[in-house]
Amino acid sequence: MKKLGLVLLSAVAIVSLAACGGTGSSKKGGEDSKSETKAAKSKIASISIDEGEYVIPQEEEVEDGEGFLALKVTIKNETDKSLDMSATDIMLYDEDDSKIESLSLYLDESKTPLLSYEKISGKKSKTGYVVFPVEKKGTYKLHFEPRIYEVEKEPKPIILDVDASKYKDHSEDAAKAVTAFVDEVFLATENEDYNKLVANDRDEAVKNFDENFNKAIKNKFYDYKVTDEEGLALAKVFREDNAKVATVKYEIASYFPDVAEVTVNMEGLSFKEMKDDMEAVNKEYYDAHRDQDYDERSKAAQKAELDKLPEIFKNTKPVSIDSYSDGFKVIIKKKEDKWEIQTKGSINYFDNLEQAFRGDISK
Repeated sequence: MKKLGLVLLSAVAIVSLAACGGTGSSKKGGEDSKSETKAAKSKIASISIDEGEYVIPQEEEVEDGEGFLALKVTIKNETDKSLDMSATDIMLYDEDDSKIESLSLYLDESKTPLLSYEKISGKKSKTGYVVFPVEKKGTYKLHFEPRIYEVEKEPKPIILDVDASKYKDHSEDAAKAVTAFVDEVFLATENEDYNKLVANDRDEAVKNFDENFNKAIKNKFYDYKVTDEEGLALAKVFREDNAKVATVKYEIASYFPDVAEVTVNMEGLSFKEMKDDMEAVNKEYYDAHRDQDYDERSKAAQKAELDKLPEIFKNTKPVSIDSYSDGFKVIIKKKEDKWEIQTKGSINYFDNLEQAFRGDISK
């Protein structure tokens, strides 16, 4: 078994669901719709698959050609009595009639409504998602077995056909959104996906990065007081030079329609690798100006280091920036039809990511 990686190939666009075991109807969505709605009913209940797409639950694994299909279903109680149900009453059967049960998931950041235990009043309905591990090219039958006890005969299951190949995989857009943000904000590189996929204000994000770089670079110099003009100008140079040598890898750790987590690993410029060169510049100035006042000499030596940094950037080899885990986490949330990179929060993963891209220096 292995985890789903960065790029999950898109499935064919439109869902085709055929009803059996009751009366059925279908309604196609628009060109970019996630499904073609199909429904089936009995005297007790009805079920429709309203839409669906592939998701990536945290810590779940599949083989190549497999995925996790999230189906948005609506259950309606057709009787006047209350109807008890749970997600386990909805199951898939493959072509060999082997039962596939839905996953029991806990969603931390996502607000995706998962069906669990539900009590549906008479003539009322409930909508939510059920998630199944499937072969992406497989065909299945979805069974809903309503539980109602005040009837003479045990109700028959309501059945819908499910063609897993008809559902889309949108997870690649989440990875593209993070890639575009990193390119445009951290690496001074144009990425056409930014305006299409990213909700964050680009100019504001770049400004914040440069200001944080400015704070960080000021903290590296104790005797010489770096000016805002110097720090902000150096931030731009650093972004441009880092873009020439940085290597970034992205992997989707989890994905749901409203929230995703992307793991980032990178090699790039690090001030730790520049330490020897910076100290050499300092020492060269210090040795050449022994007649200067000690404090003035220390200040001027650090100013020489600062002025030399653009050249040092160009001569420094990129190294792996240690995340002390599997990578730097990026949480993104859907905002209308785009993804918003979460730059704040109770656990601010973004600060660690940004520090990695400013040479691994803290602000």
